[in-house]
Amino acid sequence: MAAIIIAICIIMYGYYLTMQINLEELNFFQKKVIKRVLSKWKKYVGSIPKDKYAIMDFDTMMNMLNKYERYLIKQILTINPQDIGFKGPFYSLEKANHLIKVDSVRFVGKGEGRETGVQYCPEHSYIDFKLMAEKIKEEENLDIYIDSGYRSSGRQAYLFVLYLVEDNNFCLKENGKWIALPGYSEHGSPVNNAIDIVNKEGINGFSENQTSEAFEATQEYKWLVKNANEFNFYLSYPKNNSLGVAYEPWHWHWEKK
Repeated sequence: MAAIIIAICIIMYGYYLTMQINLEELNFFQKKVIKRVLSKWKKYVGSIPKDKYAIMDFDTMMNMLNKYERYLIKQILTINPQDIGFKGPFYSLEKANHLIKVDSVRFVGKGEGRETGVQYCPEHSYIDFKLMAEKIKEEENLDIYIDSGYRSSGRQAYLFVLYLVEDNNFCLKENGKWIALPGYSEHGSPVNNAIDIVNKEGINGFSENQTSEAFEATQEYKWLVKNANEFNFYLSYPKNNSLGVAYEPWHWHWEKK
């Protein structure tokens, strides 16, 4: 009898796990599985050097999951982004070559105690960013830094699951406003990659207790609006943009026009 009950439970578990995903909220079984996935991935993150966070390997992360966990992750990561409100293009799942390692920066003022962590940037966009940083320093005596640069598909997958579980209450539609699926993030583009910019006080607009308006109000942002295009950087997600993405005044992508 016990064996029959266990078999029935396994069948029910598989049934509810493989149900079509509700984009408003995952079901009870899917929530349990996705939390296990996040727990395993957090342990993985804790086991690798901090300077490798931005370039985490997706295949390694998937190989540590059991078949049920892999099934659910593949279901989630292959959702049509338009179904969760994202109308932007697909960029790339390819790994970037010739990445420049960017040392971590620790902040003072409002951001005291926080740091960017080691970041990476493709060589061409990093050269232009450095020129832009030198120019704003020369003209306004202001400092800007890369708070988030290139992200591998593994890093993007980790962040998507992290936000889904911890910030957006298992709602894929809400999650899609704040974090892109792997392949659809400008941060993962090997060519037209995005960088998130932060000033020396740690104001970036998205850290704890900050809003987009906080970064918008900075002198650094006002300078970027006037001058960033000269260095091949463009604001990706202005207010009321047509891509279904929340306003991100800190997020600028590289593009040679």
